[in-house]
Amino acid sequence: MSEENLLWLARMIGLVGLGLLILSSVGGVVMSSKSTAEVGRRFARFKGKRIFASHRLLSLIGASLFLLHPIPMLFSPKTTGGLNLLNVLVPFTAARQTLFTGLGTLAFYTLLIVVISSLLFKKMKFSNWRVLHYATYLFLALGLVHSLLISGEYKAGELFDFEEPEKIVLLFMGAIALLFPIWRVIAARRQRANRVLDSQ
Repeated sequence: MSEENLLWLARMIGLVGLGLLILSSVGGVVMSSKSTAEVGRRFARFKGKRIFASHRLLSLIGASLFLLHPIPMLFSPKTTGGLNLLNVLVPFTAARQTLFTGLGTLAFYTLLIVVISSLLFKKMKFSNWRVLHYATYLFLALGLVHSLLISGEYKAGELFDFEEPEKIVLLFMGAIALLFPIWRVIAARRQRANRVLDSQ
């Protein structure tokens, strides 16, 4: 397989992984919002468990893909400037695209924390798990910046290359990732305001 094809494969694995994580994150926001939680209580208990299991499965598949997506790049030394496992694991050590590769590494570790805390969910205090789970938003921000700004061809000095079709898909996914938490905050404030009005 040519280096060009390996880089394309790495991008597609990362894109699908990030897309699944954004979809899972949107599902998590919907499940945790009080207005949808009240509706959810009307469903049979097994359906609620199935929804949570689907959310968790999407998260694990998406996280696995995102965490594995740098591997094809390790076999493209000419294009990536000799990118190796150390460059992937230690932020800001890559010879090319240093900043954006480093942001990807930070996203990698942030996602690892979220995944481990999710796997240990039953052994943790809910409040501790919740704080760690909020790191999902940090991961999404780092992952999107990394994905949008890194050069698909790993060219040194190239910043924005929006001729790559996946960049348009990433912008769309980023908008979704941003809008759902905003929707949740607005919905929560409206509910608080309605409760205050009802209590008067």
